[in-house]
Amino acid sequence: MKIKNITDEFIEFDNGKMITFDHYQDCCEWNYADFKQLDDIGKNNIFNEPLIFEAVNGCGFRFGNTDAMFFIPCYSEQNGYYSDEIEIYYDGKLVLKFDAEEKLD
Repeated sequence: MKIKNITDEFIEFDNGKMITFDHYQDCCEWNYADFKQLDDIGKNNIFNEPLIFEAVNGCGFRFGNTDAMFFIPCYSEQNGYYSDEIEIYYDGKLVLKFDAEEKLD
């Protein structure tokens, strides 16, 4: 499968499956996956099922297959008083839950 579309909200594959993120937002925070930072090799790669997902402590996550993994940075914009947790979903199922930790003030 190939990537069909990348937005701020998701990565969509040509089979209709998507990688998305979620976070229970508190008052003054925004935790997100920066899908648009996927490099050109990842954008043009052919992926096989099942996809593998790995958290990269304090930075984001990687996804792909055993022969090629691609990095997506995750960020937490806040004043330092809130959670930096983020959840990553594939095809509507939770695949990762971790701390984005890289806080942007």
